[in-house]
Amino acid sequence: MTIGLLSTIAAVFYGGTVSILALTATFARRRTLRREARSTLAVLVPGRPVDSQQVAREPVGPSS
Repeated sequence: MTIGLLSTIAAVFYGGTVSILALTATFARRRTLRREARSTLAVLVPGRPVDSQQVAREPVGPSS
């Protein structure tokens, strides 16, 4: 197999995965399933803002 064919297969697989997750995040009946799909999309799609609920809160200030 050539590198072009492997790249095409990977791109189609990635695009399909992101598309299914986007549809799930939009149209799922259960709130938990929509939330899980959105958090997975945040990992897979660079530059996508993360919801404030997903950001880990760490104390600000000097460490002791």
